[in-house]
Amino acid sequence: MAEADSVQLAIRNGVAWLTLNRPQVLNALDQEMVGRYVEFLNQIRDDESVRVVVTRGAGRAFCSGSDLRELAPLSAAEATSLERGYGEAFGLLDSLPQPTLALVHGYALGGGLQVTLYHDFRIASGTAVFGLPEVELGWTPPWSLGRTVDLLGGAAARWLLLTCEKIDAARALQMGLVNEVVPDSELLSRGEELARRLASFPPEGLMRTKALLHRMSGLRSDHWEGVASADFLACFESRESRRKVQDFVGRRRK
Repeated sequence: MAEADSVQLAIRNGVAWLTLNRPQVLNALDQEMVGRYVEFLNQIRDDESVRVVVTRGAGRAFCSGSDLRELAPLSAAEATSLERGYGEAFGLLDSLPQPTLALVHGYALGGGLQVTLYHDFRIASGTAVFGLPEVELGWTPPWSLGRTVDLLGGAAARWLLLTCEKIDAARALQMGLVNEVVPDSELLSRGEELARRLASFPPEGLMRTKALLHRMSGLRSDHWEGVASADFLACFESRESRRKVQDFVGRRRK
């Protein structure tokens, strides 16, 4: 296992296990964590022994989203740099030749939910909670806007994006946000089972089929992601957004 403060990588039996490892803040994404994730994704991409990639979260949650304590004081230029790092991570994850699986428990909010959307499969525990709170903070989602519409369809995507409502695993399954829901105690074993099955297939056919599917889909995602990122930065500078974020950070510190 390669050790890191915020992300861990273990490769065994053809499966790369990526663990988001900031459990004290519910695996909130910061710049160091995203950079480490990118480093590992690049390593995995070039490793022919890896046939499947799984992402999971340590502790009580998959990922609670961006670490607003890091974002709140940033200038627009600094926020631009940070968001480009997110975009690099999502792009790498999306283009991996190996099939990818997210195992989701606890919160998957904002950037955390966006991470799951760039996996091929999403399995959730029964107590998982999903949401995109960006509009409530005065932002647009900087990434995954097109991906959300591609996966869920217009009506469900509008609901999730514009109401900022948190939904449970059952509703996420109904919407098509996840592929399967299992009891909390079975999440890891179900993930291991599916990863083993995928890893047992001849890689040539598996990866070529994934590549074909990738080419057929995602046209909306590819076109709109850059536009959404620019809109996020415009919103980020607004006075109301700054106040909302500062209020949120202040509540968390109490």
